[in-house]
Formats: sequence, C-alpha cells, structure tokens
Amino acid sequence: MIKNILLRTIMMGGIDGIITIFNIISSIEGSKLNYKYIFIIGLAALFSDAISMGTGEYVSVKAEAKYKKIDEVNPMYNGLIMFISFVIFGLIPLIIYYIALKINYKNKYLNTYISVLVALFILGVIKSKIINEKWYIGGSYNMLYGGIASLFAFNISKFISSFIK
Repeated sequence: MIKNILLRTIMMGGIDGIITIFNIISSIEGSKLNYKYIFIIGLAALFSDAISMGTGEYVSVKAEAKYKKIDEVNPMYNGLIMFISFVIFGLIPLIIYYIALKINYKNKYLNTYISVLVALFILGVIKSKIINEKWYIGGSYNMLYGGIASLFAFNISKFISSFIK
C-alpha cells in the first residue's frame, strides 16, 4: 500500500509538473508573447503549483489514511514528495526551453516540444518497469497525453490572441 501511494505521488507530481509547465510555454508561444514571460510565469507557476499539489496530496493522503484506518502512512512525507517531484520534473521543460533558446532560437519551441515528449516517454517507461507493464505502453501513454494537452494549450492561446491583438 505504501509503495503504491509513493509511486502514485511521484508519477502524478512528475507528469503534472512537466505538462503544466510545458502548457505555459505552449500558451505563451502560441499567443506569440515575448519568450521572457515563459521564465517569469513558468517559475512562479512551478513553485505555486508545487505547493498546491503538495498540499492537496497531504490532505488527500491524510483523509484516506484516516478513512481506511492506516497508521503507517505519513501524509506530510507524501506532500513533500509530491512537491519535490513536481518541481524537479517541472523544471525539465524550462531548462530544455532555455537550452533550445541558446542553441537555435528559430526552432526553440519545436525542439522543446520534442524533448518534453521524450521526457514524458521516459517517465512512462520507468513507471512501466515498476508495475511490470510493457515499457512502450506506459511511455506512449504519457507521451500522447502530454503531447495532446500541449497542442491544445498552444492552439487555444493562438486562437484567443487572434481576437485580442
């Protein structure tokens, strides 16, 4: 039970961290705002969302443990793991975007998008190895889910910005 909760916490924090922050990058790129906003908004959202996710995990694990009368669960530990997982994995898109910005300004978004898909795939493969699932299933699911979410963010912001400018 404890290993399951911890795996769920790390996976949820990691996937949500990557996708949330990359959706911010996608939205800013789609609306053609200055790339500097990516770092300002991205870092602010990274830490505020990590606090929110960590707090949510703490509250939900505490409630579940109380409901199921499980004593060996530490909700504070789970909340901290969620916070750390969200921050570490959420930094990936920001770091990749920064590197892509320095290497190839023209294709920075595309390079970041591909790299984020790879990161999501790897995270899915790791999960698959832990739960004895075929590696390509977990990797593909993560990659597909994150890729679609980011395309929505990019295109919605592009659409909305066409009315505002």
